[in-house]
Amino acid sequence: PKYKLFYTANLAKAFGLHRIDAEYFQPCYDDLIKYLGDKFEIAPLKKFILNFQKGIEVGSESYQKEGKPFIRVSNLSIHGLVEKDQKYINDKLYQNLRDTYEPKIGDFLLTKDATPGIAYVTKEPIKGIIASGILKLNINENEIYKEYLALCVNLMIGKMQIERDSGGSVITHWKPEQIKNLLIPILPSQIQRKITSLVKRSHEARKEAKELLEKAKRKVENAIEDEIKK
Repeated sequence: PKYKLFYTANLAKAFGLHRIDAEYFQPCYDDLIKYLGDKFEIAPLKKFILNFQKGIEVGSESYQKEGKPFIRVSNLSIHGLVEKDQKYINDKLYQNLRDTYEPKIGDFLLTKDATPGIAYVTKEPIKGIIASGILKLNINENEIYKEYLALCVNLMIGKMQIERDSGGSVITHWKPEQIKNLLIPILPSQIQRKITSLVKRSHEARKEAKELLEKAKRKVENAIEDEIKK
């Protein structure tokens, strides 16, 4: 779908939706939904959610220089966790919160604030607490493959819908009701399974490449140290 410079919108519809920002009514958004509906079976995200848990805010006064990671939106990417301006909390607070707010392997994480629409299925143990800008979703795997669902959210299919929903305000927020109504194209199960396999292989390759890079760094550091000692 292409953005248009000129278009009109129904005023009654704008008031009904409580949106008067022009961006929301860009025809390309409706074009995307129509295209998906014409080509695929589509369903709202809420069809696949068994339950979801919002993260928690501990307050900046609880931040420490070291301890257990407090995982904010800036620490989550489509490939996993990143140590970007990482904040930490003490072990006592972590122990009090971990049962509810610590991601487990297989959890579907989804950002809703600041940079909404980053989806990631947890693949390794995480010892940390998610902030309130991140949701932890329990997905019904009898209905859809989680890795396929994450891919739909992260690609243009999801991004354009999220862009439309979360616009119109200075601080970007993606509301729970909007999240539940995100439209997902449903591909045949065997195709979802193949996509899931490719995503997992990609993750393993990325992990292996990172490990090889760290190994190379250590070799360089050791070689430099050996030269200094001579």
